[in-house]
Amino acid sequence: MGAVVMVVVAPLLQVVLVNRWPWGGPDLVTLAVVWTALGRGPVWGCAAGLVAGLAADVTPPADGTVGRSALALAVTGLVAGHWRTGRPLPVAAAGAAMGVLLQAAAAMALGDDPWSAVVPELPPTLAWTVLLGAPVGVLIARRKAVRAARDRAGPRSPGPFGPPPESRFGLTARGRWGPGRV
Repeated sequence: MGAVVMVVVAPLLQVVLVNRWPWGGPDLVTLAVVWTALGRGPVWGCAAGLVAGLAADVTPPADGTVGRSALALAVTGLVAGHWRTGRPLPVAAAGAAMGVLLQAAAAMALGDDPWSAVVPELPPTLAWTVLLGAPVGVLIARRKAVRAARDRAGPRSPGPFGPPPESRFGLTARGRWGPGRV
């Protein structure tokens, strides 16, 4: 649920807050897609890129071709999700950089923005996005690794107040009847 909220709210925060900063700022939409891909995988990353890109394309002031950011961010989410098994810091940084560069390339290729308007904005946006995206991507990857290790450890042992919630009423952790009945 958090990934969906992040992907839908990111375009609004981008327009309302970040685009008004005089010193530039990160591309929050790209970061939301990369972080979702790192935490959930390539399918979720691609879907998040499509939804976030469409939301960014129609969020006022909508000034370009609808679908431009959706395509760029869907590719970014797919690739970042496939790369997530590597080292998290370079993967998050590369995914953030790829998202920003693909959106800039799509804007120039479709004629929405001229080269002279894209080039001055690209370095600060790229720097902010990579610098913010890489550390948070590492945190997401670590959280995912801790959660996976906890899932591999198996069900919790009964504590002083009875069995854990997932094994009450004779159900195992997967909601099936099994040998772990209480």
